[in-house]
Amino acid sequence: MALNRYRRVAFGLMVGGLALVGLFLLLNGTRRTARAASGSLFVSPGGSGTACSQAAPCSLQTALAQATDGDTLYLAEGTYTGTGAAVITLTKSVTLYGGWDGSPTGPVVRDPEAHPTVLDGEHQRRVICLQGGSLNPITPTVDGFTIVRGNATGAPVEANRGGGIYGFYATPLIANNLITGNVASTGVANGKGGGIALTAPQGPVVITGNRVISNAANLKGLGIGGGIDLVGTAEAQVVNNEVLSNTATLSGTRGYGGGIAVEGVSADALVQDNQVAYNVAIRQGDGTRSSMGYGGGIYVGSHSVVLSGNVVLSNTAIITGGSGNGGGIAVMGSDDVIVNGNRVEYNIAQQGAVGIPSNRGGGLYCSYSDSLSIRDNLIRSNTASIPYTGSGGGVFLSGCGQAIVLGNTIEANQASVNGNGYGGGFHAYASRGLLVAANRIIGNTATDAPWGRGGGLYFSRKTAFTMTNNIVADNDATQAGGGVAFETGATQPVTGTLVHNTFAANDRGEGEGRIAIHLNAPYVTLVLTNNLIYSHTYGVYATANSTATLYNTLFYANSDGDTGGAGAITNTNPITGQDPLLTADDHLRDGSPAIDAGVLVPWVTTDVDGDARPSGPAPDVGADELWLRKVYLPLVMRSP
Repeated sequence: MALNRYRRVAFGLMVGGLALVGLFLLLNGTRRTARAASGSLFVSPGGSGTACSQAAPCSLQTALAQATDGDTLYLAEGTYTGTGAAVITLTKSVTLYGGWDGSPTGPVVRDPEAHPTVLDGEHQRRVICLQGGSLNPITPTVDGFTIVRGNATGAPVEANRGGGIYGFYATPLIANNLITGNVASTGVANGKGGGIALTAPQGPVVITGNRVISNAANLKGLGIGGGIDLVGTAEAQVVNNEVLSNTATLSGTRGYGGGIAVEGVSADALVQDNQVAYNVAIRQGDGTRSSMGYGGGIYVGSHSVVLSGNVVLSNTAIITGGSGNGGGIAVMGSDDVIVNGNRVEYNIAQQGAVGIPSNRGGGLYCSYSDSLSIRDNLIRSNTASIPYTGSGGGVFLSGCGQAIVLGNTIEANQASVNGNGYGGGFHAYASRGLLVAANRIIGNTATDAPWGRGGGLYFSRKTAFTMTNNIVADNDATQAGGGVAFETGATQPVTGTLVHNTFAANDRGEGEGRIAIHLNAPYVTLVLTNNLIYSHTYGVYATANSTATLYNTLFYANSDGDTGGAGAITNTNPITGQDPLLTADDHLRDGSPAIDAGVLVPWVTTDVDGDARPSGPAPDVGADELWLRKVYLPLVMRSP
């Protein structure tokens, strides 16, 4: 497919290019002026003496030795290195400002773009260490620097964490920096936070306005947080940063969060309005199933974290040599996580040519995390696996009880390209109390290869779900269920309630992949009320030992029959043989036989667009409740 070829080529070019270009990008700064306060110390690369004044700046180490809580250090343009464990070690609540223009008199002018202040670890040491204590927490500020070539391998304070910036019992403001080319560990031990790592702050940290580019948590071992790693950072705010082309581990068996990792007890952490792109959890695994990448863009391993308004673009959980989970986002063992209003696009869970299965969640992956909320996201053009078996091209849930998937557009995702694929748009496994409501699940593909099940959705073993007000249209499967398919076992049944959904033209695949709702396994029990099923081979098809009970279903243009199969199907008050008069976006037109044709379901009070239901004497069948004031253009009938 052209889209898949584009995706692979674009990914290679973008990641490879940014990994090189990122090292040379400079911080976009804003010119700032201020008056020098009595607690201000001035630094230049060639500074000398002890005055540390604007007219007679001193060296960096002299200023650090003189600084006390509340002081501000202004660093002039130039490059600063060090000889100890870090270029800068702060044990006090001091403000560090880069980009000073060096003027000896007048207002203090800062312009980090015009006057870049470079802190260089020379691949030998950490760049900045913010070292407080449980009884002496500090609140420093780091603003306006280019932080490069840090290496925290073997550092005397919390080794192998935070190659660029590390904070321990520090609650910093980290703002407006370029943080690039840093590494937390070269493989001696587990590495965390190639660019930034913060552990156990005593208040809400803020990381904002930074460009975190081409850092690595580890070169050849377990890595967490290629760009940023937060551990025990309750109420942390990671807002409005660019996190690009970072890697959790270049070569290892485990990688978590190529771009950002939030772990430990980090309740109420907020990751918002960031661009998280071209990051990788593992570049090269060891070729076995033990090599696993989780969260190419973002990894969450803490309860009550909010991911909101981020652009999560073209990240990869593993390139080759293992399996990938969550090309864009991975949530693991973390209850009450909210994923709201993000763009999750063109991410890949497993990219490279290796025959290892169990690649899950091209866009988003969740495992054993209760009360996950996935709301109002655009989840588009993601892939679970290119070379081998893939599940959940857009979203994969495993053991995620009471999850809510609401108001999302899940579009043009693919479970696999060259292997077996399950759930082109969405796959839920062993997830009970699942609500899937008011989503548009459109144009997804289980696989291009022969074995594809569930073009739109796939529900497997021990899952109990409710689907309400969804539009499931134009999805593609090659073997079972273009709209929905299932996997079960004798002790692992699947039960589902489907109310007010529209299934339209999920016949893009082949054979039984052109069935709308395919109870293709035994031990599936479904109850369907007020659904619209249009343009398939069969509308509902049940194999032996499966049961479907239907009420007020509108069937049209299903070529082989409205229902079929050896399973038990009860079809009460069907509406058949009447064109539903759908618009191009699968809403109802005036005069549709679906209008007022449903039975009242008291707990369904809105439709797919949030409009009140019913608008007349009875609810309309399908996802849309027609209100005459609504106009959908173009008003084009779908061809059967």
